[in-house]
Amino acid sequence: MDSKRVAKWVRRIAIALGASAVAVWLVAIWVFSSILGDDLLTPRPDDPVYDLEVATVGGGSVVISRTTETERDGVWGLASDTAYGQVSSIIEVRDDVVERGFRSLEGEFRPGDRVRFDEYAYTGNPRTAHGIIFEDVRIAGELGVYPAWKIDGDRHTWILYVHGRGIDRREQALRILPALRDAGFPVLVITYRNDVGAPPAPDGRYGWGRTEWMDLEAAARFAQLQGAEELVLFGVSMGGAITSMFLHESDLAALAVGLVLDSPVLDLEATVDVEADERGVPGIFVGGAKTLATLRFDIDWRELDQVERAAEFDVPVLLMHGSDDGTVPVASSDAFAAARPDIVDYERFQGAEHVRLWNEDPVRYETAVVGFLDEVAEPLS
Repeated sequence: MDSKRVAKWVRRIAIALGASAVAVWLVAIWVFSSILGDDLLTPRPDDPVYDLEVATVGGGSVVISRTTETERDGVWGLASDTAYGQVSSIIEVRDDVVERGFRSLEGEFRPGDRVRFDEYAYTGNPRTAHGIIFEDVRIAGELGVYPAWKIDGDRHTWILYVHGRGIDRREQALRILPALRDAGFPVLVITYRNDVGAPPAPDGRYGWGRTEWMDLEAAARFAQLQGAEELVLFGVSMGGAITSMFLHESDLAALAVGLVLDSPVLDLEATVDVEADERGVPGIFVGGAKTLATLRFDIDWRELDQVERAAEFDVPVLLMHGSDDGTVPVASSDAFAAARPDIVDYERFQGAEHVRLWNEDPVRYETAVVGFLDEVAEPLS
């Protein structure tokens, strides 16, 4: 075979291999963009996994399976499919079990029960969890009526609490409510589109703040009509994105005198990069998948990058994040705090995981929150 024919065949093989590589790349970015759409944008009910077992319970303690999670100090919830309790300090660690302080909050635990650890620590509502008097209110918004909890207080500065993605408002808010109530603040624990009991989004997807800020605006308007003169927004995880977008977009943003952020999603694209790394998706596919997700699902990564938009914030911020957050990268909070040291008070919880800051150190968490609120809010009259 002469050299020209060899070169011709080499070119054909190279073209075929190149076409195959492009086809593989296109399939891969389509698949990963679909995963992004499913994981990030699709509301779905929680599917709890009861992966622990109760060995013994009683006398103010519980003995449960020993895992990395159950060996973490702090205050945590313990749930079965019929009961809920709260575990506290570690009493003893043995070969395959851990004994911890325990109190039952709802139902009854028995040896052999399958249970799970969770970060919410309480269940029910403000009255059943803490004896806090509250009102179930319904807020009229763009898509319909949104349920919320209203807790009265003596101050004219209201706290609007915005929970994270796919989480029932009851779970996240109950940890901090006693501290807010004791400090005299009226609190509105809101819901937004796609929440249980709230209207679904027209496209059935989460907007990561691009749409949900309008539901927060409806809550702000409700609070204003109820006598609120100022607002402090309290955003947890995706709630951080929602409160941030409210400040950028809402006509009522001028009412806000402060922003509290717990494990906030300040850069959705960076959060996606963490997920891609955990799934082992090669970098060559990630960028293409994000571009494709923009086209398929109308995700505006730059609009949702609060680190890049840090200069647009004009209210004091209490920013709290755990160094071991494997869901939302703490690096985004580090960068945001570095970009706006003039307005940001940054509490970085060493070793804490996603939205588990209160559990690791309730005293530090509540002291930081109440201290910040006292600084930015109108004083008690």
